[in-house]
Amino acid sequence: MEQKPVLIVGGGLAGLCCARELSRQKVPVVVIESEPEIGGRVRTDLVDGFRLDHGFQVLQTAYPEATAQLNYPALQLRPFAPGALIRTQGRFVEMSDPWRRPDKLLSTLFNGVGTFADRLRLAKLRWNVCRKTDAEIQKTPDLSTRRFLLETCGFSPDLVERFFRPWFSGVFLEKELATSSHYFQFLV
Repeated sequence: MEQKPVLIVGGGLAGLCCARELSRQKVPVVVIESEPEIGGRVRTDLVDGFRLDHGFQVLQTAYPEATAQLNYPALQLRPFAPGALIRTQGRFVEMSDPWRRPDKLLSTLFNGVGTFADRLRLAKLRWNVCRKTDAEIQKTPDLSTRRFLLETCGFSPDLVERFFRPWFSGVFLEKELATSSHYFQFLV
């Protein structure tokens, strides 16, 4: 009796890994992808000589499935410094977490993005979120990330527009910061 193929919807990383594993076990598969190229959010397009990544991806090398599926030495992985470079007034300025990079405290305090009060609010956000459990976060009112940042945390529109929106638009894959504030807090 002929075995019918397993239908995999989506040619992103999860779908491709599933297809690979099933193929190793001699199970026929068909992968359906709506985009012209496979890769999902982990994809790079070449446009006019520039490489454009889709989405924001950070590889957690401790994930067992990633360890099983990927050849880390062949990828030539390198760590990156935590923080962000923000282009403002024709130059790049740094925004770093002073708890993780104390040497960047002064450059972060005086980078011209947002206000000094925003820096205090960032410290308060970090303190509050890092000490809460997921269950405690779920008990708070769920707003859009934008409303949470502006109304609950009190950040200036400047900091939201020049720091949070560019960064989390890439993480959430949506530009309005409409994603749940619960999810935002979980990520922070």
